[in-house]
Amino acid sequence: MASTSTAPTAVDPTHPAIDSSQDVHGSSHTSAGAPTSAPVASQPNQPQPTNDAPPTASIDPNVPSSESAPTALPTNPGTHPEEQKQAIKEEHPAVVAREVEKTKAAERELKGEPPKGTVVSGLEDDRLWTMLRRFDMQITHVLHPATHLPPAEPDLRQTTLPNLPSHSDVLKSNLERCFAAVGPSSLRGMREMERLMSWSEEERLRTGIFCVAYFTSWIFGYAVAGVLSFFVAVVCFPECRRWFFPPVAPEPFTPISATDPKNEHGDESLLGIVDSKAVHRSKAEQAEEQAFEATSILKAYTTKLLFDGRKKGKEAGNANVGEKSRDSDTSSDDDDDIDKRPQGEHAQGLESADVVVGGEKISSNKPISDKEKKKLAQKEAKRKRDELVAKMTKATETGLGAFADTMERFTNALSPPGPYPDSYARFKIAGAFLVPPMFLITFTPAWVFGRVATFAFGVGMWGQPLLIKAAKKFVELVPDWQDKLDMRNSILSRVPTDQQLTLHLLRVAEALGTPLPRPPPPPLAGTPKEAIKDTTPATVTADDDAEVEEAEEEGGVTEMATKAKVKSKGHIMGMFQKAGKKMAAFHGDVSVDGAKHTDLVEKIGTKVDRFVYRGHTKDDGSIHSYPAKLDGTAGHIILEGRSDTVIHPQISFVPIVGSKAEFILPIDDIVELKKAHVSMTRMALGWASGADVEGLGLTIRFKSLQAQIAEAQGAPKTEGETKHFTKVERREGLFVRLVSMGRQRWETL
Repeated sequence: MASTSTAPTAVDPTHPAIDSSQDVHGSSHTSAGAPTSAPVASQPNQPQPTNDAPPTASIDPNVPSSESAPTALPTNPGTHPEEQKQAIKEEHPAVVAREVEKTKAAERELKGEPPKGTVVSGLEDDRLWTMLRRFDMQITHVLHPATHLPPAEPDLRQTTLPNLPSHSDVLKSNLERCFAAVGPSSLRGMREMERLMSWSEEERLRTGIFCVAYFTSWIFGYAVAGVLSFFVAVVCFPECRRWFFPPVAPEPFTPISATDPKNEHGDESLLGIVDSKAVHRSKAEQAEEQAFEATSILKAYTTKLLFDGRKKGKEAGNANVGEKSRDSDTSSDDDDDIDKRPQGEHAQGLESADVVVGGEKISSNKPISDKEKKKLAQKEAKRKRDELVAKMTKATETGLGAFADTMERFTNALSPPGPYPDSYARFKIAGAFLVPPMFLITFTPAWVFGRVATFAFGVGMWGQPLLIKAAKKFVELVPDWQDKLDMRNSILSRVPTDQQLTLHLLRVAEALGTPLPRPPPPPLAGTPKEAIKDTTPATVTADDDAEVEEAEEEGGVTEMATKAKVKSKGHIMGMFQKAGKKMAAFHGDVSVDGAKHTDLVEKIGTKVDRFVYRGHTKDDGSIHSYPAKLDGTAGHIILEGRSDTVIHPQISFVPIVGSKAEFILPIDDIVELKKAHVSMTRMALGWASGADVEGLGLTIRFKSLQAQIAEAQGAPKTEGETKHFTKVERREGLFVRLVSMGRQRWETL
C-alpha cells in the first residue's frame, strides 16, 4: 500500500519527485471490500472527525491551509454524511487515503497554494492518475524515429506518414480528448461571464468595479485597449486570475465543480455512477468522466440517426406494400433488378468499365456482356466511394487529434505544470494575439483599415501572376517555411500536450529508478463484464433470432451484439455458436478451435475475464517480469534497467520450460510498439461460441542501433525483427515502461 504521509522528495523543478516509499506494485489498485478502521485523514497532525457528529467543511479561500478548519470528504449527491462515515470504515485504506489527498488538493486550489502531490512533486495525484489512464487508452501504436520533429521539441506527435488507415478507437479517443480539453473549461468560462455580469448581493462590488473600469476606459477612447490589457494580465500572470475571479468555496460535503465557478452544483456528470459512498470525483476526474459521457451520447445519437431501428434487407418492404413476408417468394437477385432498369439509366462509371476497373485493365480479347460491365462498373464505383469515405474518416481523426493537441498545449502554456520546464509561452501568446491588436485598434484610424482591405481585395483579384511568383520565390528561399510557421515550433515551442507531459514524467521516473505506479481505476461503478450482463435483454423471440441471423449475414459486429437477446448462458452458447466464431476470428490475435466449452459453463459463471484476459503463467506482480506467450510458448518478458552489470536497458523472453532466454535485446533497438487487442464485443462472442480468444497482445519490432544509424544516413530501410506476444499480463504497465526506458523519439500512429 502506498504511504500518503511521506513528503515528496525535493528535486530540480524540471524533474518530478518520485516518492521512494511508494509501492509500485499495487498502491494504486483498489482492494474493495477490505474492512479497516482507518480514520478519514491519514496524514499526521490532522484532526480526526468524531463518530458522534459529522465533520465540518468550512473553507476560507483567504486563509492558508495550515490555519483553516479541516475539510470533510465530499459526498455524492445521493449520499448522506452519516452513510459516508460508515462507508469509510468499510473501505480500503488506500482508497480513503486517495480521497483525503483529493480533498486537500481541492483546498490548496481554493486557497491559491501551489500543487503538491504525493507521487510527483508539483502535480496533484488525481491529475496524475487521470493522465496515466488517458495515456493507457490513447497511446496504442508508436513508431521510431519521429519524422519532421525538431530536436528541441517534445516527441510523441502525430505521425506525418501518408496513406495510413483510420481506426475507430483512435477517432473515439481523439473525440474524448477534445471534449475533455474544451467542454468543462468552456462551460466554466461562460459561467464566469455570467457571474461577472451578475448584480447579485455577493457579486455586486466586483461587478461594479469592472463596470466602472470599463466605462472609464470608454470615456477616454481606450475601451478596446482596456479589455485587451485585462486579457494580457490574465494570460501572462496567473496570480492575477485569483484577484479577477475570486474562488467560491463549495457547500459542506459538496465537491468542487469543474464546470461551475460558484461551486453550487458540484459534480455535474450525467451518466456515470460513483463506485462507492466514500468516493467522489475531483475536477480532473469530472473532466475525464464528462468527456466519456459526451462521446457516448454523441455515438448513441449518431447511431440512432443513421440506424433508426427499422428493419432492413428482406424484411424492409416499402411504403406502399408494407413489409415483405419471409415465406413469400417475392425476392429477386440484385443482378436481375439491374437488368430491369430502363435503357437510359446507366450505372456510375459504366463507360470506363470497357478499359480500366479498380486499377486493372480489362482485356478486349474476351467479350464482356453488358451484365458483367455493369457489375464491374458498380464495383469500381463502390471502391471509389470507400476510398473517399476512408479519406474523410482519416481527415476527421487527424483533425480532432490536432485540435485536442493544440488545446492541451494552450492550457499547459497558460498554466504551466510544475514538473515540466516553463517555456514562458504565455508571453508569446499575448505578444502574438493580444498586444498587436491592442495598439493597432487603439492608435490606427478607422479609415486605414478600410483602405487596406480594399487594396488587398484588388491585389487578390488582379495580381495573381505576381503573387504566384512571390510564393515560388518564398518557398525557394525558405524551404522549411511550414515548420517555421507551425505554432508547435514557434509560439507553443516546448509546450507539451498531456500525453507528452505524461511521457516526460514516465521517463524521469525511469531515470530515477522508481517507475510510476499504475493508476487506480476511475471512480465509476461497474466493469466490462457487468456492462455486458446489464445491457443484455432478458427475453428472446423468434424475431430476435431472425435479426441475429441477418446481422451475421451482413457482418455487423456491433449490430449483432446489440440485437442479441439471451435468457441464460446455455442460450448464449447455442445461439452464438456459429456467428461468434465468424466474428471473433477477424484478426490474427484470435484463434478459434471450434469446440464448445460446455464443461466450463458452470465453472466460469461470472469469471469470464479470468480466461479472456489472463494466460496460464503465474504472475508474481513484479515490475521486471510480465507473463506472456511468444509463438505459443508461455514464459515471462523480463525488463532489466541500468545497473552495475547492465550498461543499457534490455528486454528478454524466458520460457517457463528451461532457463535459456529466447532472445536478449537492448531496449534502444525497439523501433515500433503496437497494442493488439480484442474488443469486448468479440471477447463475449468468442467465449460464447467456444473460441479461444487470445487478447491483450503486444507487437514489438526491433532494429539494431547500427541499422538505425545507417538508415538515418541514407541507407536502404529494412523491416527488422518483429515479435508478436499474446496474453500479456499487465500489458499497460509493460507498454509504458518500454516507451519510457529507451532513447527513442516516438511518434503516434
